Amino acid sequence: MKKIILFALVLFSFGAVQAQTQPKTSHYKAAEEMLSTMNMKQNLEESIDQMLAIQIKNNPSMQPAEATLKEFFGKYMTWDALKEDYISIYMTEFTEKELKDMTKFFSTPSGKKMAARQSVISMKGMQLGQEKVQAHMGELQEMLQKVDK
Repeated sequence: MKKIILFALVLFSFGAVQAQTQPKTSHYKAAEEMLSTMNMKQNLEESIDQMLAIQIKNNPSMQPAEATLKEFFGKYMTWDALKEDYISIYMTEFTEKELKDMTKFFSTPSGKKMAARQSVISMKGMQLGQEKVQAHMGELQEMLQKVDK
């Protein structure tokens, strides 16, 4: 077990170094600017708070661990901890021109509203999915039982 933890720590450290040494190309800067224009730092913090609140609401037995979970997320799920990874994701998924186009959009009133509401929309979508699965849980269980046979 100790070896697994040590291995994970080494991999985590290597990944952190990789992210920190990423060159600040124009493509990188376009992704960074787009994320800044989207106010991604605040959106991420709100999403994490909302996710935790929903999890505790759906599973009240987690309530005693709320402070511990917030401490953990405050350590590993902050914008500072995730920024380089998000930049890498956006650089992989979008060209520099596309990122610049999105930055223009997110600079408009409609774009600002979309960026501000994105975490709420995502959470509502996840809740909707959970509700749909819960409403049909019996059918899902029956289907899964047939697979086991």
